[in-house]
Amino acid sequence: MQFVASYPKSGNTWVRLVAAAYTLSDDALMESLTSYSAAADLPATLQYTDVERYQYQTVSPFPLSKVDFPVEVRLRPAALLVLNREKNLTTSQRPILIKSHHIHGQVDNIDLWNTTWADHVVNPVRDPREICCSFAAHRDMDYEETAELMNDPMARMGEEDERVNSLLTTWSTHVRSWLNADEIPVHTVKYEDLQANPVDEFYDILDFLEVPDLTEERVEDAVERTRFERMQEMEAEHGFHERTADQAQFFRSGQTAGWKDELPTDVARKIEDDHGAVMERLGYL
Repeated sequence: MQFVASYPKSGNTWVRLVAAAYTLSDDALMESLTSYSAAADLPATLQYTDVERYQYQTVSPFPLSKVDFPVEVRLRPAALLVLNREKNLTTSQRPILIKSHHIHGQVDNIDLWNTTWADHVVNPVRDPREICCSFAAHRDMDYEETAELMNDPMARMGEEDERVNSLLTTWSTHVRSWLNADEIPVHTVKYEDLQANPVDEFYDILDFLEVPDLTEERVEDAVERTRFERMQEMEAEHGFHERTADQAQFFRSGQTAGWKDELPTDVARKIEDDHGAVMERLGYL
């Protein structure tokens, strides 16, 4: 299976959108954005995630409400095999990119990632100051709370009833984990580079995913059909199934330097103090 694994609000949805647009007609793309179904051969690129509760329940002898996070991790390899079977049965679309926010790491010496079912991972990264602004809106939290969460080594994301937990840890630890991954092919790309040069960057992503008969013209068309402004208009008219109850809108700003006007100076300085080493490594400082 092929994944887009990232810290939240780093461009995960955008990567999956462009991959879907590369394959799908415009009508099919819009249907995949505004509905939530896995009916046979329905475009489902944006609907697959590695934390769907029912996949874990399928392989668990106990109600998931009775198990803790380490048990969820033990169930993960079997649950992902269920996901792989479902993916292969319900759609012929390729590539299918599965959303993940899991760190590349272990819980109680159990790997969260396994080469049995993980073939390629696209890893978008983004300036953590911009993430703080977007994540605060996503979680209906203030900037200070969000910055604290981004530096919490125990941070998890699993507040939605239909999902099990994703292990985030800190932003720095999450990013380092994927930069240092070596047993699975990983393609790391900066959100800012996607914004500055989308056709070339998405061409490289799809080439990494071994998409057959890849052409620059089709990539350019996919990028154009998933422009941020168009996605905002679509969401305003039809909604978007990834929007949480806490969010006024999912497609919020898509900026690369909006934090300079939005984020309080003390919060920006805290993020830089907490994550300076990794920010320097990525060129954000």
